[in-house]
Amino acid sequence: MGMRHYWVFGLLLGFVASAHAAEPDALSLLKRDLGEAIEVHSINEIRYCPDNTCEIYRATKTNQDLAAFVYLHLFYESGYYYLSHAVGDKKVFRQSAVEEPKVMAKVVGYCPSAAKEPSCILKNMKKKLGIKMCQGRYDEGNFCYGCSENENICKKL
Repeated sequence: MGMRHYWVFGLLLGFVASAHAAEPDALSLLKRDLGEAIEVHSINEIRYCPDNTCEIYRATKTNQDLAAFVYLHLFYESGYYYLSHAVGDKKVFRQSAVEEPKVMAKVVGYCPSAAKEPSCILKNMKKKLGIKMCQGRYDEGNFCYGCSENENICKKL
């Protein structure tokens, strides 16, 4: 191989690497599209808090796919009004989340069925990653949350 071939190969390799690196991950997309409403409390806990209430996502197993689960859950299943309706100057997440197909493509393997429905992917991600979904609320200097009915744990802020 001549020097020109190495140069072209190096240039091509650099282009492919930069194109791959430019693709944002699910957590970056969540932060971009939902801003301060996304709170990362640890590698295993992400919260969506659009007001004084929160949807809390906790994984018992550390896995980089937690953010993809949060993204897809908010896109397909969460009942928060803010995700599907414009409030003030906020963009509607379910209309602005144009990277949803890319996020879905990265985790589609969690669903064993041929259909690859979002509900199947989310159900299996939840099971395999040990994701527990909780509800929380910032209230009068406390953060209170519960992960099951009638559970209410409060911590002073």
